Amino acid sequence: MTNSKLAKKKKTRKELRQSELWSKYRFICCCKRCSSLPFTYVDQSLQEISVSCRDLSGLRSDYKLFRDMADRRLTDSIEDVISEYLSVGDSASCCEKLEKILIQGLDEQLEINEGKSHSKFTLHPLHHLSLNSYTTLTSAYKVRASDLLSDDSKTDLNQTEAFDMSRTSSAYSLLLAGAAHHLFAFESSLIASVANFWIGAGESLLTLTTNSGWSRFVNSDTKFECSKCSLVNRFRACILNGQIKSEDFEIVTNEFIHCVSDITHEIWGFLVYGCNFLKSCKDPVNFSWLMSTKNSEDVAAHDIENDKCYTHESGNSIGVRDEQAYNDHTLAYIFQLGGHCLTYGGLLACICYGPNFHLVSHVQNILDHENDSLFSHNV
Repeated sequence: MTNSKLAKKKKTRKELRQSELWSKYRFICCCKRCSSLPFTYVDQSLQEISVSCRDLSGLRSDYKLFRDMADRRLTDSIEDVISEYLSVGDSASCCEKLEKILIQGLDEQLEINEGKSHSKFTLHPLHHLSLNSYTTLTSAYKVRASDLLSDDSKTDLNQTEAFDMSRTSSAYSLLLAGAAHHLFAFESSLIASVANFWIGAGESLLTLTTNSGWSRFVNSDTKFECSKCSLVNRFRACILNGQIKSEDFEIVTNEFIHCVSDITHEIWGFLVYGCNFLKSCKDPVNFSWLMSTKNSEDVAAHDIENDKCYTHESGNSIGVRDEQAYNDHTLAYIFQLGGHCLTYGGLLACICYGPNFHLVSHVQNILDHENDSLFSHNV
């Protein structure tokens, strides 16, 4: 291909991308990422939809058309559920409807080759609609827990159910942070969002340990430092120095991922117990279980040719055990995981905003056991 043809093709795709941004968000972006060719891994992941169809040859020829249709309908469905939740406040209905969409996707009878064919479109776990759903589900389950605890009766059954709601909320918060971090590894501009997500996950997990049945194990002498990583020390050094060397950040990030991966293997089954969608997410930190591809058009051809799609089967999740098998060690793991998530989020916030930023101070206060401020801030 000549340079002139290549430039023309690149310009065309850039214009299409900008047109899409303008039509959806009334925003024009001229950054290098938006005009890149082909799409980056992050762009692809945020837009990827899995397809399953009996008439593979017919779907292949019109894949983009049907995919765009599915994207619009899934967007409308999820936005309708979230809007209803915000206006009506029925958190239980919101959880049920969003999880149904995440698990079942969109079933359509498509007109293919002068006939109808049943097709199923499923959101990729890193799709932007999936991430929005995780955010909403984190909030909705937290609200359900709060409502149960505010009930005048406050029976043991309410206490147990409220704990289950809090546990599921923490799991979604961890999944959201892990998914965003996975994308952050390929796109550093996501640092601010990732910082907030990790802090949110950390606080959610630490709050879970204050459940009435466990709170006696958490006291002012509990330490956040980990013997296997330098995260807390790196965070404190970043506050003092106002910066961190890139090589030090890479080291502490690798240590952090190694630690949280090990801990998550011990408790993920406990956190996701009773939630079919979360059970289908095999690991909320290490996303190697997801199919990795280079180009969205190649994804379509490969998936359709092999009749593959992302399925929500709950049998392969890490650390799945019987709920009764967990004991006080579970609390220790959750506390350790919460401390790691909170501290790493604080480190990212310090890098992004500086040591005097309110989130950085908030994390530092928790690490210093200033209990008056513990869990008092909503991220």
